[in-house]
Amino acid sequence: MPKTDHHTLEKQTEREKALAAERKKLLILPPEQALEAIANHPLPVSLVQSMAEEDLHLLIHAIGLDDALQVMGLASNEQWQYLLDMETWQRDHLDPMALTQWFDRLLKADPDRFTHWIANEQREMFEYYLFHNIELYVREYEVDPGEIGEGFFSEDQVHYFRLRPFAPAGEETHPQQEQRDQLINDLLKRISVYDFPLYQTLLLESAGAIPSEVEEELLRLRTMRLAEKGFLPFEEAVGVYQPLTIKELLQRHPKSPQTSGRPAQSYPLRLDPTVLPDTADYFTRTLFRLQDQATLQRLQAEFAGLCNQVIVADQKKIAEKEVLSQVVAKVSGYISIGLEQADAEAAAPDPYRGANLIQNYLLSDLFRVGYGCALNLKWQAERWRRESWFNKIGLKPAFWGEAWLGVLGGLLIKKPLFFDNYASGKLYREFASLAEIQHCRQVLEQIRAWDDLLALMAVEVPPLQTAAFLTYQNLIFTLWADHCLDLETSPLSIQPLSLEQFQHFFSMLWEPGATPRRIRKPMREAFLNWLAVRGGLKTFEISQRMGSTLEELFILLENEMGALTAESIDPRHIQLFLFRAEP
Repeated sequence: MPKTDHHTLEKQTEREKALAAERKKLLILPPEQALEAIANHPLPVSLVQSMAEEDLHLLIHAIGLDDALQVMGLASNEQWQYLLDMETWQRDHLDPMALTQWFDRLLKADPDRFTHWIANEQREMFEYYLFHNIELYVREYEVDPGEIGEGFFSEDQVHYFRLRPFAPAGEETHPQQEQRDQLINDLLKRISVYDFPLYQTLLLESAGAIPSEVEEELLRLRTMRLAEKGFLPFEEAVGVYQPLTIKELLQRHPKSPQTSGRPAQSYPLRLDPTVLPDTADYFTRTLFRLQDQATLQRLQAEFAGLCNQVIVADQKKIAEKEVLSQVVAKVSGYISIGLEQADAEAAAPDPYRGANLIQNYLLSDLFRVGYGCALNLKWQAERWRRESWFNKIGLKPAFWGEAWLGVLGGLLIKKPLFFDNYASGKLYREFASLAEIQHCRQVLEQIRAWDDLLALMAVEVPPLQTAAFLTYQNLIFTLWADHCLDLETSPLSIQPLSLEQFQHFFSMLWEPGATPRRIRKPMREAFLNWLAVRGGLKTFEISQRMGSTLEELFILLENEMGALTAESIDPRHIQLFLFRAEP
C-alpha cells in the first residue's frame, strides 16, 4: 500500500474512533445538553449521520419530536427512512395521521431536501398519501372551469384538485386537518416549482393508484429493511420464545451471524473494560473475558438485532431509553440463564465455556435456552395446578399466602415473571439468573408438598363463618388446634375456634420462662406426629420434603404471637388461626 494511502487510512480510522467516542458521550447527556452539543460540534452532519438509526430515533424522542427538528435536518435519507418505518406504521397498515405528522416535521427540518426526497425516493408512499387525501379532476378543453365544483384548485387550468374531508361526514373538523391541508398545499406547490412535469405525473398517478397493492409493496420493502436490524415480522419474531435445550443447541452447527449496519450504542454490551460491577450478570462477566474488538463489535450488532426481535415479539414501542433498558436487561438476563444452564449440565467445569458459546452459537439460541428454563417451570406449575387438591375443592391461589402467591402468580401468567416483591422497585420483573429460576422451583415444590399432604389428610373445607381470609397457614394451624383441644372431626373438617378455646390452646404452646418466647419442643414433635398420622406418612418423609417450611411456620408463629399474653389476644388481629365470627 502506498504511504499516502496508509496515512489516509490511519487518519480515517482515528476520525471514526473520535466520532464513536463523541456519539457515546452524546447519548448519555441530558436532552438539552445533547442538542447543544450537536449544535456546537464542528462537524454536526458527520456526527448525526454516523449514528445508528436506533440511536438517533431514541435521541430524537428524548429531545422531543418538535424540539429535535434541527437534528432531523442533519440526518441522512436512510435515517429519515428508519424514522418513517418506525413511526408511521400500525402493525401492517400505514397510519395516515402519523404520516401527516412526520411528513410535516421532516418538511420543516429540511424543506428542499425533503421535497426532492418525497417526490423521488418516496414516490410510491407519497402517491399513496395523496390518493387518500386529495380528489383530482382533469378538465377537458371544452369544460368551463366554473362547472368543475367548489374547492378545486389548479396550477395549470387542467389538473384540478381539492382536499378530501378529513373527518367522516357529520363529524366536527379534526384538529389535525389544518396541519394536513397546509402540508399538502406546501408540498405540491414546492414540487410544481421544482419540476412541473413531475408535479402533473404525481397527481395523475396518485389518482390511479390501487392503495391495497401500493401498501402491500411498501410493507414488503419496510419488512426487508427492518429485518436487517432484527425487526422481523411478528409471526417470525415470536420464534425467539420457542424453548431450546442445551443438547439441542450443541447439535446445531456453530456459525457466525451475518450482521450489517452500524452498531447501536443504545444497546450496551459491556461497561468500562477496567471495571466489572458486582451486579454484573453472567453474560456481562463472560463478555468481560473477551478482548478481541472485532468479535465484540460483531456481538454488539448481533445483540442489538436480538433486542429488536424481542421488541417486535413483545409488541413494544420504543420511544424512551427506560423502555429499551428493560428490553436490554431482559435479553441479557435470559442469555445469562442459558449460559448458566450450560454450566449446570456440563460434565466438568470449564472457565471458557461461556466465551466459546457466545462466539460459536447465536445469542438468540442462548436466549431461547434461558427462556426455556423459565417456560418449563411455568408448564410444571400449570400441570400441577390442574390436578392439585386446592384447585379441585375450589380454592384460589391466594390460599398459599402472599409470598407464595406472588411466586405462583408469576409462573401462571402468559409469560412467566420473577416475583421481586419491590426489591428492585417492581412487583414482577424478568428472570435474570438461574438462581432465581431455582428459587421459584423450590417454592413450587414446597407448595406442591403441602398440597399433597392436605390431599392425603383428606381435609374438607366447608363454607366458613369467619372474618379471616383462608390460607394454608391458618388452615393447618387451626386443624392442629382442633386436634389438641379434642375438636377434631372425621373426616377432617376445620372447626373455627372461640376466643376461650384459643386461649387454652395458646397456654399450651410456650416454654415457661423463655425469652424470647419459644414453642415447646414437645408441641413441635406433636405437630409433626399429628401430620404424619393424618397423612398416612412417616415423620421422616414429612421432615425430608417439608422440614424447612415447617420450621418457617414455627418461626412465623413465634414472631407473630410470641409477645402476646392470653388476656391480650384480639381475634380481629390474629391471621394465623381461624376464629368463629362474632354473632
